[in-house]
Amino acid sequence: MKQKKIMLAVLVCSAVVIGCSKDKPETPDVPAGTDTAKVAGTNWVPARAVKIQDTTYSYSQVIPYKDANGKLIYDKANFQTKQGKGYVYYDEKFKVVYVVDWPGTQGNAAEGAAGFEPFYFNFDKRHNVKKEATQVGTAPWHIKFYDIYSAYVITDGDIDSEGDLGKLRVYRTPFDELDEALDKTMLRTAVEIEMEENPSVDGWGIYRLSDHILRPYKDRSIVFRLKDGRYVKFQLVNLYRTNPLVVNDKYEFQAPYYNFRYYIQETPNNRIIKTR
Repeated sequence: MKQKKIMLAVLVCSAVVIGCSKDKPETPDVPAGTDTAKVAGTNWVPARAVKIQDTTYSYSQVIPYKDANGKLIYDKANFQTKQGKGYVYYDEKFKVVYVVDWPGTQGNAAEGAAGFEPFYFNFDKRHNVKKEATQVGTAPWHIKFYDIYSAYVITDGDIDSEGDLGKLRVYRTPFDELDEALDKTMLRTAVEIEMEENPSVDGWGIYRLSDHILRPYKDRSIVFRLKDGRYVKFQLVNLYRTNPLVVNDKYEFQAPYYNFRYYIQETPNNRIIKTR
């Protein structure tokens, strides 16, 4: 009899425990990362983005020294050869492609535009295209960076053609805040860096002859209308390697190393380009 009472008590306690566990709310899953986290080694690519390709290269890092007044001096002749990597990331959440520190060809400013090799890029392939392939027509491209310091971004469109196909528009709106392209005719096939404080045509950044430093605008976006009718939202983030927030000398960081992001609206004629 005593054993039966003990067994009954155990069963009652077990039922109480089970009942309590059912009533207790489940602990919510903790997110793996926040939207503000960045990919290691970058200060602008979201941590959720996945690497889809990379490349390795050598670059020249100028080693500064201090003058008698303690000012850092960047002498191009005083450098070390180092190894670097370029990347392409893809953010599945918002369908944005990030091109990070992708190498261009070092140019000679003394030769003007002729001293710089163009850099061709295909939005769909998420990769640059060799110049030789574009010249013989075996590789399609959408934009190219060209001219001195890669200061111009040029489309594959014809400026004299009617309509928007192959053309672009510059918006004074940050990339993530631009949700829709205007229903207005585009007229331009190129966007350049501005050479003065108050230019008549909007550019992607500013270049001052006083210090020869490129300064991209953080509140500008470019919208391309591809020849097949699709809209592409684009931001040229930087042409300096590592996307520095502040540049003090023209030899402090290497260029051109392409840092840009873009979103393709895959439905032709659809002007919605939201990425948030």
